[in-house]
Amino acid sequence: MKSRIITDSANDLPEELLKKYDIKFAPLSIAFEDDVFQDCVDLSREQFYSRLIEEKQIPRTSQPSPQAFFDLIKDVLAKGLDAVVITLSSGLSGTYSSAVMARDMFSPEEQKRIFLVDSLSASLGLGLLVYEAAKLAQEGMAGKEIAEKIEQLKRRMTPIFTVNTFEYLLKGGRINKVQAFFGTVLDIKPILTLNSEGKIEALEKVRGRKKAISRLLDIMAEKGRDLEKQSVGVVHAHALEEARELANSVKSRFNVKEIIIGELSASIGTHTGPGCLSVFFYR
Repeated sequence: MKSRIITDSANDLPEELLKKYDIKFAPLSIAFEDDVFQDCVDLSREQFYSRLIEEKQIPRTSQPSPQAFFDLIKDVLAKGLDAVVITLSSGLSGTYSSAVMARDMFSPEEQKRIFLVDSLSASLGLGLLVYEAAKLAQEGMAGKEIAEKIEQLKRRMTPIFTVNTFEYLLKGGRINKVQAFFGTVLDIKPILTLNSEGKIEALEKVRGRKKAISRLLDIMAEKGRDLEKQSVGVVHAHALEEARELANSVKSRFNVKEIIIGELSASIGTHTGPGCLSVFFYR
């Protein structure tokens, strides 16, 4: 191997894939009032959603420290390898900026072996890019080539997701009380995506949970390309059984090469709340 992949805890890849490809991550921080945790280090997804449901206020999330990235990069360089760092969207978090600050802490010569990619995505949108990069690293590709490949792929990454409740969008200030009230009364389920700047934007609205999930599949059919050759992501927020059903629907309808199921990280799950379902694929 010539390279090693580094990311952050918002990647939502299953632990077995992180271990298989020796992918290291810098954890985001999650603060419930005075309790501060490191995502996926001392706070599991299950613990996070249990606490999120119980609390009246949504938690605060913050990007990994530059030092966290520095330590991971230093370890990779010490092994004589290139470091490819792929982060959560800069449109959602300051995580990419932390990675930039970490790179700048190295000498000019060392910086030539450090390659940063702003995924402009989140959850398994980020995770699938990391997964692809890790496979390329295992094949012996150098860091610069991997980063260039991922820069191309990220422009085709398409996240489509729906939330089951307006409660957390309201708590986070993403919508107002009137929107939340009418959305709840009319059983509106928004279909959301990430735009070219890596920021959340609304695509459309449908009525009812079943129609919203069906619409995820229809949009996938409209926008997807060569789906049968792809590794596709299905992500849930504390809704594993629905995620499995959605994954089965994706498999039967599109005959995709591989489906990876992940649970939504705190960085996004804080605002969507439990019940969010999402699909990630290349358009």
